[in-house]
Amino acid sequence: MALVIAWGSYGATPLDLRTTVLVAPVDGPIGKAADMLSDGVYERTGIRWYIRDQFEGAARVVLCTADAIPDGFSLPSGLTVPEKAEGFALGVNGDTVLLVGRDERGVLFAAGRLLRALTLRKGEVTLDRETRIATAPKYPMRVHQLGYRHTATSYDLWDVDAYEQYLRELAFFGSSGAELIQESPPGEKDSPLMAESQWTMNLKLSALLDAYDMDVFIWYPVPILGEDQEKYDRELGYRERFFQEIPRLDQLFVPGGDPGDNHPEVLMPALEGMATMLHKRFPEAGVFVSNQKMSKERNKWFFDYIRNEQPEWLGGYVYGPGTKHSIMDAREWIPSQYPIRRYPDITHNIRGMFPVPHWDGRHTQTLGREGINPRPGHNQLAHNAYAEYAVGFGSYSDGIHDDLNKMVWSALAWDPDADIHEIVKDYGRVFFGPDLEEEVAEALWMLQENMTGDFLTNPSVPKALKAWRAIGEKATPEVRQSWRYQMYLMRAIFDHYVQAHYVAEMEYEKAAYAALAKAPTSGAAQAIEAAKKALAKADNDSIEEELREEMAALADAMFHSIGFQFSVKAPYFTRNPERGALLDKLDMPMNDRPWLEFQFERALAMEQESERLAHLDALVNWEDPGPGGFYDNLGNPQKQPHLDMLSTYEENPSRIDRVTEGRYRWLNNGTLEVDPKYRYSMLDHAQTLHGAPLTMRYRGLDKNAEYKIKVIEFGRFRPTLDLTADGEYVIHGPHRSEEPLWPQEYDIPKAATADGELELTWGLVEGRGTQVAEVWLIKK
Repeated sequence: MALVIAWGSYGATPLDLRTTVLVAPVDGPIGKAADMLSDGVYERTGIRWYIRDQFEGAARVVLCTADAIPDGFSLPSGLTVPEKAEGFALGVNGDTVLLVGRDERGVLFAAGRLLRALTLRKGEVTLDRETRIATAPKYPMRVHQLGYRHTATSYDLWDVDAYEQYLRELAFFGSSGAELIQESPPGEKDSPLMAESQWTMNLKLSALLDAYDMDVFIWYPVPILGEDQEKYDRELGYRERFFQEIPRLDQLFVPGGDPGDNHPEVLMPALEGMATMLHKRFPEAGVFVSNQKMSKERNKWFFDYIRNEQPEWLGGYVYGPGTKHSIMDAREWIPSQYPIRRYPDITHNIRGMFPVPHWDGRHTQTLGREGINPRPGHNQLAHNAYAEYAVGFGSYSDGIHDDLNKMVWSALAWDPDADIHEIVKDYGRVFFGPDLEEEVAEALWMLQENMTGDFLTNPSVPKALKAWRAIGEKATPEVRQSWRYQMYLMRAIFDHYVQAHYVAEMEYEKAAYAALAKAPTSGAAQAIEAAKKALAKADNDSIEEELREEMAALADAMFHSIGFQFSVKAPYFTRNPERGALLDKLDMPMNDRPWLEFQFERALAMEQESERLAHLDALVNWEDPGPGGFYDNLGNPQKQPHLDMLSTYEENPSRIDRVTEGRYRWLNNGTLEVDPKYRYSMLDHAQTLHGAPLTMRYRGLDKNAEYKIKVIEFGRFRPTLDLTADGEYVIHGPHRSEEPLWPQEYDIPKAATADGELELTWGLVEGRGTQVAEVWLIKK
């Protein structure tokens, strides 16, 4: 149901709600909604709305269900509560604000919506008298994963109070619950920051969610079982105990892979046993399963089983990251009685379900997989493109760095037609204040724009930092000290710092290549020494040094306020640098210095000066394909003109049947050092998954000329590939690149270019996906 709202159009004097009492039950889910509303107003204004079960004063806010509206109260004429579950109506009648839910959960969402509508400043609470809202969610499942585990960038340092605060804030935008992660046996902790075991915390969080009548989902993977009956019995025993101890459980989600590598003929009987245990305590709980990373053979077994057996114990199917077919295929293959739940990866910027499209490689390597990532536009596309095939979602999240993305998904699952810009403005209004909502919204969009185009010259980067500093100057002390403001300021500073170093280090690299170009006259050794000296200027840089200190202070503040872990080192102890460890990325090279110095050692080891000079010449002219030739850096959005992308992000934001830029992880998770065997153009590559073609097309070639190609076929999957021209000429058979990487040359049959055109297609022989980094088409 679309949002129905009319407010602020008649110029009436706003309703002053400073001296207001909340009329609501003091217990139960509605009492919790009233607590949330009272605390939310107090935190923003210093004014406390007290809760009474009845009151005869002037201004009142009444919270109730549609079948229990107190005597003497009514919604404004013409405003009715939607019949759908979780729906609500919010309106002003005289000096009374009514929040009327179709059910108790609807009251919670009405309270959250009121907080978004109120004007809240210190000592001020007002509401437009014309406020009239009647709405219900389009999709019933609007859940976010908040796993208490080491992998998360923040949650493992939280206590129950921190979880409660965050669950409330998610409810402002329509989130219906949380998915907890259960991986460890009773009593075990997998993080040095945990105050208590995962098992115990999950029991407490289930009770907390139940108090608000919010959904409790459990993500509970099954380890590889094989034929180990003792392990099988032990693992099912853990689950039986957990189901008996947990206060509430609405959905059990068992991934069929990632983690777990059980054949479905082992997995599905195990799930049936788990379902029997679960339904003894929670007969209405759904058992959902995914087929993530299953092979073609296993997928066939999986879907045949569901179609043929149609098990009554199975509650539904989960479409998650790493699934080797589209959600549209899944809906076609699964009987209609089984709902599909989406498991969208809203947390990862790269190596994820919805990677940032056409992202600059330097920014990719530094901000990384779980860097702070407000991506409102990207997530609107990802949500709405496939929403119709599912009953909603339980997101994949591993921290608060994706906070805005969570709110966007919740709001769009409530109303897919909602204006994304209004959602982001509401986010600014409720967390930064009504005087900053426009500026905050614009600054959040800037942070997404920082991920677009050539990072070296991206004008959004300095603008974003200026915008967030201006917000800080205008904000209240409470907002300046809030983790959300500090998080986005941290991201803006980080981007600016990295860009400044990128600009400087590219100048050093330019000077190094100029020195190498003089090698034919100066000699290889002297040219290398001069190039090393130019590159070494980075060692003495003090560029934006004060920003490092500011980021360290912000990281410390967020560690203590919200548990954000910005380093693998003490006191943060995040699991690895991929997990938002921005402090560990500040010294990453922004040019190809490690690779160049590796190549210098190779050159100096050569016996003949002519060999050394030829090697240096190849470095200097790396991208030059010669007269009439073409060079494509397939992982660089600015240098891939001949690549067939298959579809655009706007058409298809998933990685299925689309070419995306793949990213090799340059920084070693253990040593925190980069691998010198790779230049940036090798780290980034074009990729397709699950056998989709990777094709390049050339037009306007010389029909009378002969051509050859040089190619680096490389990516993090290290696949074995073959290559065909025009669908009929075999350029090479199965081949897997060896290290150190160097371009491989192949002749192109003249017949393939006789029409002035050429199509090159790489096929996947073995591996997770087709990946190619660089291609030169050279005219002989």
